[in-house]
Amino acid sequence: MKLEETQKLLLSDTLVPDIFITEYLPALDGLAVKIYIYLLLAVRKNRRITENDLARRMGTDKESIQVALLALSDLKLLDIKADGLEILDVKAQEIERTYRPKTASTPLEIMSQNNVFTQREQLIHDISKTFFQGLMSPSWYAEIDSWFDRYRFEPEVIYALFQECSRRNKLDNRAYISKVAENWSARKIITYQDLNAYFLSYENIKKITRKVGRKLRKTMTEYDEEIVSRWVEKMGYDFDIIELALRKTVKLSQPNLAYIDRILQEWFSHQLRDAVSINAYEEAKAARLSASGNNRQQNQRGSKPANIGNFDQRDYSDDFFNEFYEPLQSSSDKEADHK
Repeated sequence: MKLEETQKLLLSDTLVPDIFITEYLPALDGLAVKIYIYLLLAVRKNRRITENDLARRMGTDKESIQVALLALSDLKLLDIKADGLEILDVKAQEIERTYRPKTASTPLEIMSQNNVFTQREQLIHDISKTFFQGLMSPSWYAEIDSWFDRYRFEPEVIYALFQECSRRNKLDNRAYISKVAENWSARKIITYQDLNAYFLSYENIKKITRKVGRKLRKTMTEYDEEIVSRWVEKMGYDFDIIELALRKTVKLSQPNLAYIDRILQEWFSHQLRDAVSINAYEEAKAARLSASGNNRQQNQRGSKPANIGNFDQRDYSDDFFNEFYEPLQSSSDKEADHK
């Protein structure tokens, strides 16, 4: 009996869905992958497996097995029930998620949709071939399709999205790619021309950020770049104006962006757009502060009380002060005294 079973194992195969390899495997740790494959074998052999059996088989403890099973359950690879485990059909789940029922359309709408779908299919094929070696997960199809509908991106923009994320080595992080797509949409990017304009603006911001960092002798962070981006994009200031604000930090021992930001916000609130108007505004402001300081000092001197405590001043006679001093004697008087 054992020999027969060994021969069956030697000649048999356990099929693993390709969708598991492309879609789920990167998100799982080694123990969860081993458990899933072993469970596929157990299901095919119609065997009952307990958590203790898995712990002995995998050479680990029961708690680690439970954690791995929960990870598989979170990805909808299996269902944990009171009386055991159920392996879920990942192929059926992907088909249900990817393909949606179609509603009736007019002939013109159908022709337009067919043209759009042809462009999308070509784009998806190019993305799969270029960035995933032709093995792109089917779930990406629905994701890319949603970007067309939600953000109205042109195909070239979506292809550029994958190019940018590939350059940053982020193709394995779907949440990151989706966040970049959302950020582009928030910046009103739809066409490839919009994207080019954004990249030019972004490079300008990066350049100004580096200049500000050198002036302040500071390593600029991502949050610092957001502040500089606001100066450039929302306030419309170039580096020449920003440098005027930087010069006002020379008296600070530790200059910071918050101080510079307040200066630029003040200029922006007064609609100061060029160096001439800014210098005139600062000179007038310095004159007002100087005049205000002089008036305050004069008021303080003028209001100073002559008699602190408001006591009555006592009058002293000359005889009173003379009591504090000995009368001066001439040399002849001193000799007479000695005699």
